[in-house]
Amino acid sequence: MSAASDLHNLLSGRFVREVIGPAIKGGATYAELMVLFETVQFGMMEVLHRHYELAPAAAVGLCEESLHTAIERFADARKKDGARG
Repeated sequence: MSAASDLHNLLSGRFVREVIGPAIKGGATYAELMVLFETVQFGMMEVLHRHYELAPAAAVGLCEESLHTAIERFADARKKDGARG
């Protein structure tokens, strides 16, 4: 596994345990979780623009690519789930 995949697995696990899990346990609806997701995306675009001085269009493009990569990971994981039964 690559260093990027290891980091992804570490951070996604922590995010679920420390943010998403407690929100669900606290009664959050899926709509509220989508607000959280939008907030994270917006925050990343702001960081890319303000801290790294990327043009807004470049920041949006990077976030779109990130979402595309997440969709591919999700699809690959579902394929593996299906192979197990």
